[in-house]
Formats: sequence, C-alpha cells, structure tokens
Amino acid sequence: MSECCRPGGPVPPPERTGPLAGLVLAAGLSSRMDGFKPLMPLAGIPPIERVVKTLKKGGLSSVTVVIGHHALEMEPVVRALGAVPVVNSRYEEGMFSSVTAGLRALPRQCAGCVLLPVDIPLVRPDTIATLVSTFASDRPGILYPSFRGRRGHPPVIARHLFAAILEDDGAGGLRAILARHAAEAMSAPVYDEGTTRDMDTPEDRRRLEAEFRRPTDPEDPNHRDLPTLTECDAILADLQPSADARAHAHAVAATAAMLCESLREQGIPLDAGLIQAGALLHDIAKGRPGHATAGARLVARLGFPAVAPLVAAHSDLDFHGSRLDESALVFLADKLVRGDSLVSLEQRFSETFQRLAGNPGAVAAALTRLGVAEAIARTIERETGRPVADILTLPSASGCEKPASVSGPRILSVTESLCPICLRRVRAERVEENDAIHLRKTCPDHGAFSTVLWRGAASYPDWGRHAPEPVPVPAAETPAGRGCPYDCGLCPDHRQQSCCVLLEVTTRCNLSCPVCFAGAGGATGGDPDQATLRSRLQALRDRNRPVNIQLSGGEPTLRDDLPEIVAMTREMGFPFVQLNTNGIRLARDAGYVRRLKTAGLDCVFLQFDGLTDEVYRTLRGADLLDIKIRAIEACAEAGLGTVLVPVLVPGVNVSQVGDLIRFAAARTPWVRTVHFQPISYFGRYPHPPADKDRLTLPELLSAIEAQAEVPAESFRPGSAENPYCSFNGDFIVGPEGSLTPVSSGKSSCCCGTTDGDRDGNANRDGDTNRNGDADRAEQARRFVARRWAATEDRAPAPATGGMIDTSSLDAFLERRKRSLCISAMVFQDAWSIDLDRLRQCYIHVAMPDRTLVPLCALNVTGQNGGTLYRRDGS
Repeated sequence: MSECCRPGGPVPPPERTGPLAGLVLAAGLSSRMDGFKPLMPLAGIPPIERVVKTLKKGGLSSVTVVIGHHALEMEPVVRALGAVPVVNSRYEEGMFSSVTAGLRALPRQCAGCVLLPVDIPLVRPDTIATLVSTFASDRPGILYPSFRGRRGHPPVIARHLFAAILEDDGAGGLRAILARHAAEAMSAPVYDEGTTRDMDTPEDRRRLEAEFRRPTDPEDPNHRDLPTLTECDAILADLQPSADARAHAHAVAATAAMLCESLREQGIPLDAGLIQAGALLHDIAKGRPGHATAGARLVARLGFPAVAPLVAAHSDLDFHGSRLDESALVFLADKLVRGDSLVSLEQRFSETFQRLAGNPGAVAAALTRLGVAEAIARTIERETGRPVADILTLPSASGCEKPASVSGPRILSVTESLCPICLRRVRAERVEENDAIHLRKTCPDHGAFSTVLWRGAASYPDWGRHAPEPVPVPAAETPAGRGCPYDCGLCPDHRQQSCCVLLEVTTRCNLSCPVCFAGAGGATGGDPDQATLRSRLQALRDRNRPVNIQLSGGEPTLRDDLPEIVAMTREMGFPFVQLNTNGIRLARDAGYVRRLKTAGLDCVFLQFDGLTDEVYRTLRGADLLDIKIRAIEACAEAGLGTVLVPVLVPGVNVSQVGDLIRFAAARTPWVRTVHFQPISYFGRYPHPPADKDRLTLPELLSAIEAQAEVPAESFRPGSAENPYCSFNGDFIVGPEGSLTPVSSGKSSCCCGTTDGDRDGNANRDGDTNRNGDADRAEQARRFVARRWAATEDRAPAPATGGMIDTSSLDAFLERRKRSLCISAMVFQDAWSIDLDRLRQCYIHVAMPDRTLVPLCALNVTGQNGGTLYRRDGS
C-alpha cells in the first residue's frame, strides 16, 4: 500500500502531456453518517464502487483513491476496482490533507485530475466524458460541471495549479485556493443533478435512493439511467423554446402517470420513472423535421438511451395488443392531450382529420395512429376493467367540437410537490374538475395522489390574480443546490422576505393534542438556554431587517424565564413580540401574565378551538373551555391583546365558526382578531386524509357568510404571500355586536394586513410605498404590530350602515377601538404542499444552526414519519 507524501515533499512538474487522471477522496471519518460512507450500499452498490466505475466509464483509465479511516478495509476494495489506493495517515486533519496526498500520488505525466469526493456518488459517466472532452479542447485551469447554472462536482484541475495547492497551508481549504484562480475557470453545462447532491447524512442517503434512478452498476448496459424530474425540466427549458410544447409535455406526463398507476394496481410491471421521462421529453425536438426521430437522437446524446425509444415511438408506434409497455402509454397519453387539456380520441382526431382534408396520405397516417391508440385503450380497459375515460375522467365523445376544458378535467397549471410517503420532489398539476381544484401528483415508487385544494363559490383564477410579484431574499444564507424544499436557510430561490419569525423556546408541552404542528407533547429534551436563543436572534438582527417574533414551542409558558426571554428580545431591537400558547398557565398565574406584559410582550396568540368542552376533548384531549376564557380575561387585565386561533376540523367545530366570531366581537378591544386555521395533516396526523377531511378557504368563507352573516366579498387574499394561503377582513363592531366591513383597498398577509398598495399609496406610517412588492413583508410586519397589540378601551363605535370606506384606515380605527379582524390561513402538509406557494412563504422558523426555514417546510411530515428539517422532536 502506498503512503501519502508529507507536506514539503517534491512538487509534481507542470507538464501537461498525458491524459486526465481520476482522484477520489475517501479517507474521512463519516462522522455525520450512521456508518462508513464509502462502503454503505446506495441503491445496491457502495459509493466507492460507484464513483470509481463512473470515472473509468467516463474515459479515465487511471484512478487514484485516497483512503485513511478504515484503510485496511478499503485497500482490497479499491485494488479490486482497478484503482490505486493511497493512504493519508493525517486524514483526521480534514479533507485538504487528502487532496494534497492525492495530488502527490498522481501519475507524473497526467494533464490534471478529475477530483471526485466519494460522498458525491451519483455523477453520471456521461458528465465525466463531457468534462474530459471539454478540457481537452479548451484547456482551462479549472473546469466545473454546471447544472442549471450552479457549479458542482467534480472539478477538473489542471496540473499547473497543483503547485499552488501543495504549497498552500490549506487554511481556507481547496475552495479558497481555486477561488484565487477564478480567472482560469470555466464551466461545462451538463444535465446531471447528481453533480450538486452529496451524501453526508442518513437522510441524504434515503433521499438519493428515492429521487435518483441511476444504474445499480454504471458499467452494466442493461440498467436504465433515467433523468430526474428536475433534469427533465432543465432539458425542456434549454432545448424546447416553445412554452406551449412544454405545457403539452407536462400534461402528457400527468395523463401517462394516471394510466400507469391504474395498470400497476393490476400488477402490470411498468417503470413509472421511464414513463415520466419519456412523456416529458417526447416533444423535445418539436418544430424540427422528423421531430420524433430527431428527439430520440437528441435524448440519447444527452445520456439517456433508455428514454430514446419512447421519444421515437410517440408519433408512430407498432402495437399489436399483445403487451402494454411504457412506449404504448406515452403514445396514448400524447393522443389524449390537445395543448395542455385532456380530450377524447374522437375529439383529438376529428380536428386532425378536418385539418388534413385534401391530403389523403396524411389522413391515412392519422387513421393508423387512431387505430393504434384505440387498440392501446382497449388493452388498458381489458387489463384494468375500467374504460380509459373513467381512469382519466375524460369528456364524453359526443360534441367533439367542445373543448375538454369546458366539460372535463382541465390542467390549469404545473408545479412541484412532494410524495407524501417518502418526501421526494415530484411534478404536480393543479387540475380543475367538478367545480373543485385538485393537486395531482405521482411518485415513481409510491403511486398517484390527489388532494382537494379549492372547493366552493370563490373563483380560483380570480383569487390568484392578487398574487404578488416574486421578491428574492436580499442575502441568501444557503446555496440553491438540491432545489426547493431541501435548501432552506433561506436559499436564493425563495421569493419573499421574513415577516414573522418563530423562535421555538421549548419542545416540552403540557398537552398531548392530536392536532399539533410539532408533535411536542412527548418531548423531554432540555430547553435551549438564553445564550443560545440570543444567538438565533442575533442572526436575525445581522440580516439588518426588523421582523416580528413569535415565541413558540412546545408550550413556551412552561419556561419560568419566559419574561426574561421577552425582555431580551425587545432589548435586541425587535419591535413586536407575541406568544403562541395554549393559555393554561396564563389562566392560572396572573402574576406571570403581568410579568410578560412588563417585559414587553405585545400579543397572545391563543389556541382557541371552540365554545364547548366537547371540541377540546376531541382536539386537545381535555376540558379546556373555562381555562381558555380565564386566559383571555387575565390578558385583558394585564393589557395584552389576544388573537383567538381556532383549528377547524370538519365534523368537529366548523359549525361553531359564527359563534366564535360573535364571542370575539363581544370581547373587543382586548380580543383583536379571530385567526382561523383549517386543519392540515402532519405531526400526529400521519394517515392519508380524504377530501372530506379538509376545509378549503372558499368553504370557510361560505361558513362565515352563513353563520355570522358577514358577506364573503368582505374578505381579501393576502398581498405579500401566495394568495391561496390566506384571507382577511377588517370590521367595526357595533353596539349590538354587528360587524361592518371596512374597505381600505388593502389586503392581508398570512399574519396580518399589509400597508400600502401596488400604486404607491401612502401607507399607515405616513410613508410612500416606494419599493412596491419588495416592501410588502415589511408593511405586513408593521400592520401586525399595530393591529394585534391591545389598546386602551374606547366608547363603542356608533351603528353604521353599509361598508365604511376610508383613505386613512389606521386613523379611523384609532377613533373606533372596537374593531375586529377576521382572518384565516391554510397550512400545507405532505399531501397538499405546492412548492410555488412554499417559495412565497414569509412565516419562518429560526433554526438551531441560525438558518431560517419556512413553517410549512419545517412541519411537513411524510406518512412514514420522515421529515425535512425537524429532528428528535425539535
């Protein structure tokens, strides 16, 4: 076994006469993994075997592997792979010591090295081949693979830079050295998401196995190498300029996925990943002569030969009804989609025949395609026992002139979501069907899922017209590597700044609610000390933007030092502090409430689910109504405003919506808002929810109108977050408890109402909204600080008729202190999560590592119990 060279040894000469050599770093401790990374199976093959074979198949005949930890186990494995093992006896000093050990051991005549850490295990051989050929032609000092504009691994380092690396003290690591030579660097674009994905933790390993379809053995030609959803989207974005063609491809993929799932349920072995890739890329060469054949050649050149036959056959397929395969499903799905809408075969081909009238040869070819499509449909019906029209809910064949968008399900738009089982990112469609909007998605491993998003009288498209413009975060804390939702910190892809930040001060709780974001009731770990909390708050202050702070948990009032935490938060310059609580301690300890008020607490965000103990027994496991009312009274006596927060569950407390509003109105000005939260299914609700178990925003608006006699048009969607997250309305409370809507021309966010509007109207601080959408999170923050904090009681407002219109709403409400805000927010769970919505979230959680994570990303829970960011009850 070779020994590594010591620092200060001979520096390899600068010649660049031979080929590139491969250099694998595999000496580390694997301290964040639950085993030794190089030898842990990943989809059936250890990473060390995978990366060595990838480098060799990519065109590198010489591969050196630096080993250290478990060197005795690694040496025979490396030699058996035809690579050269080099021991770094100083591996505990870090990766840079392995880099220098490897560089000194490389063949003296190599032109440079392709440096691949063993924990970047899913790089494609075609990517290595691209790097080798690009380096040979362009001769850069440093060459990076680039996926969607982001540089990844492995870099190619020219031999003339070896000396600079070997002579450096390594204080900044290899990255700092390469950065000093940035002028010599260039990038080679690749369609390889594996260049940006590492395997540092058990969670990383699980996700890689779920998301990637890499061959078990890179040298085995019989294994399929399929592009991921993200890679398909990147290929479409770069190579298919037609937006209509891209929308059609997504609709075909959705249709093929539904057909695939129906057949897999009958035990027919179909590769859902192959069908997804073939459907998405089938029209990649649309617009070129012979686009099916041209597209197949293009897909094969991109490194996906298994997908090429589906692309080639999507236009003309030889099918005899004997066996359904992936090509047949893509062919049929393509014929069932016109534009981006589902149609019947009769509808699709009747238009085709009219268009081709006068061209007998073309009509004959179309007739052949129709016959093939009908044969595939009959075979599917025979195998599933269901007509294709039922599987897809297609419109009837009669009235072929009517578009499917009028009479059947219609794909409104395409987004991304997560598999609710494994939390893998998957493509999803928003589908209009039967007066409701559903989110439909398919995981290649766990099948198809559909969840209702919108159901009721309010128009989904009209509501969405209030969407704000994207606002990138001013200074991203984490790089955009794996893509949303795996890079939270916030990453550069996030599209809204922070308004309210949750600081979780404990994981303990004195209830065991079945409805719980964090599932904290059984937690027994220690609370973060004040120094730790100060560090998280300081990280927020360092971002140079004021935010509202919500102290959360667990149950924060289990901490005796909570008043000191409130005081510390205010002393650090945070302008508004609220407390998220179940109210038990507040009801029982008036002195504690007064201490919180004295410390600077502005508002209590009180769990308040209904007006009968039966509701609390169902949702919270205890009779709590009297305690809740006493908590409100204790807050009022101390001068604290209260926001009532009912979690609404169909069949449990939706019938009490009107009573809850009247209860709150009677207790103004101390009760400032009723903030409804339709139930989301995470934490202690991991079972698959049915659509009947959900309450959508339009249904809640209808309940408010029917039970509280408040017109639905009194409410507006949010103007700073995604409009499908929330609504709110402002009201003046009359002497008899009547509610008069206030029209301000302004709308709300997920935690309050924004100031100003898109036209630059004066906001309620007297300033002008000069920055438009970029200021909306800040406007929302200021509104919450004013509206939710308690104010001195004033005389009740006189009875008024109709809707109040005022250009200075705050000045008006200053004279009419008996005002009430009614708002709602629907959170996203693993079944309903829409990553477009998530990117616009500005309720964030301050994490132990000082990063920020959107609340829905933190709480999302897979059916198997997996999470994205919560660990050990935190």
